[in-house]
Amino acid sequence: MNLSELQKSIIEILRDDGRLSIEEISSKLNVDIDEARYNLTLLSRFELIEKQKDEKYYYKGDRSYIIFAEIMKFYPVENVMSMPAIVEEDTSIYDTVVYLFLENIGSVFITKDGDLVGVVSRKDLLKAALSNNNLDKIPVSTIMTKMPNVRYAYKDTSVFDCASMIVKYEIDGIPIVDNQNGKLVVVGRITKTNLASMFVRMGYNYSVEEIL
Repeated sequence: MNLSELQKSIIEILRDDGRLSIEEISSKLNVDIDEARYNLTLLSRFELIEKQKDEKYYYKGDRSYIIFAEIMKFYPVENVMSMPAIVEEDTSIYDTVVYLFLENIGSVFITKDGDLVGVVSRKDLLKAALSNNNLDKIPVSTIMTKMPNVRYAYKDTSVFDCASMIVKYEIDGIPIVDNQNGKLVVVGRITKTNLASMFVRMGYNYSVEEIL
């Protein structure tokens, strides 16, 4: 939402001074009553301010931001994760490169008998392709980032925590795992693309239920 300079000023004084009448607002901003009333009405429609029974206004806050923050901090990642990209540790680098580009993904998770043991990114595979000639004979396990240095999350981890991990460690995405008989079985992935899709959906005028 794009606010005018006057509307921004109204929000600022209500945030700083608390409850004010329309007369007090127009006086502080040196505008006439009608102009103040018009802008106060718009801000009320945006649900940024609210008028009490005593005809005084107060700053309510940007409700859409509050809703988004609540979703990010408490919404389980399993509801936005996508299918994982997985190869076994003895898969060749060549076959992993082909798989990555066919699937158009940024990273591949490496497993051993179904247990998460590592991850390789596009950057890892590019480095290997530039420095080796026999990619079809070298297992991908030789270039992967190995456990315990792989960042991962569980299905009930919040979207916020996953996003924070991606930002902190500057990675494309993380595997979502399920602990099964001592093994970390990869059941999904959360990536920058998943997070961007959430932003795009929230850009539309949907209710929270429709967004989720």
